[in-house]
Amino acid sequence: MRSKSTLDTIGILAKVVQDVSWKAKNGNIDVMYTYEQFLSRVKKLGEDKGDPPTDKAHQNPAPPVVVNTNFMSNTSNDAAAAASAAEDNHATCSPQKSDSPDGYDLDTDTQQQNTNNAEQVAELKKLSMTRLKEMLKERDEKTGGKKEELISRLLKPRKPELLILRARRKEYVPKVPSSNAALMVALLLNHIPGTQGLTKERLMVLAEETGVSKESMSGDGSSFYDGWSGMKQLQEGDPALVRREKGHRYSLTTQPAESAGVAVANALHIVAHREDLCTCGNPPNGV
Repeated sequence: MRSKSTLDTIGILAKVVQDVSWKAKNGNIDVMYTYEQFLSRVKKLGEDKGDPPTDKAHQNPAPPVVVNTNFMSNTSNDAAAAASAAEDNHATCSPQKSDSPDGYDLDTDTQQQNTNNAEQVAELKKLSMTRLKEMLKERDEKTGGKKEELISRLLKPRKPELLILRARRKEYVPKVPSSNAALMVALLLNHIPGTQGLTKERLMVLAEETGVSKESMSGDGSSFYDGWSGMKQLQEGDPALVRREKGHRYSLTTQPAESAGVAVANALHIVAHREDLCTCGNPPNGV
C-alpha cells in the first residue's frame, strides 16, 4: 500500500496490528501463505503494484477494533463457560418482567425510565422554541433545528460542568468528536503526569486508536490539514491544555487542578463514552 507520509505509514501499520491482534484473539486468522511464500510473491511484484486493496476482505481494519483484548476469553471453552454462568445468574437475579404493549418483555426499571422520558418530553413540548433554545444555550448545546431535535438534545445527560463553564468564559473547548479531543484523550489514557511526554508520532497513533476523532488523524490527502493542525490551539490560553516539553514531547497540564488539561481531558473522555466513541473499554466515573 502506498502512504502519503511517514505519519500515514505509522497509522496504517497501527491499524494492521490491531486487525491481526483482534483476529488472533478470536481465532479468525485465515493465512494463505507461509512467510517465505509471501516474500517470494512480493519480490515478483512489478513497480505498478502498491495501490490499496479493493477487495473488502483485505481492506483495513477488517473486524471491529477491540482495545482491551486481555479481558476476552482465549478459548471457546472459556467463552462457553462464561456465557453459561451469565445465563444462570440472569435466571436467578433478573428483575420482574411485564409484557409491553408492543409484545416485548421490559423489566420494571426500563418501564420506569420510559415513563419518565415520556413525561419529560410532554413537559418540554409545552415550552416555546425560544425557551428551549435558552435551556440548550445554558448547557452549551447547539440551538438549531426543529423542536423535536431541541428536545432530544435536552434529554441527553448534561455535559460535565467544567466544559460548560469554559464555554461561558469564552475559553477554548475541544469538540467531541474532533482531532483535538482525540489528542487530549490519548494523553489522558497513555501518559503519566510527571513522566516524559509523548512524541508527536506516538501521540498521533494513540489518538487515532481512541476513536474520538471521526476523521483520520493523518488527513484525507486532499489538503495540508491533518489531526495535528489544532495542536497549537491546545497550547494556548492560561492555563494551556497541553504543554510542549524538550525533545518535542507533549503532555497535559496539571495545574491548577480544577481547570488544567488533565481535568478538561477527563471531561472530554466522559463525553466520548456517552457518545459511544471512545474505544478504551474503561468508562470513567460520570458516564
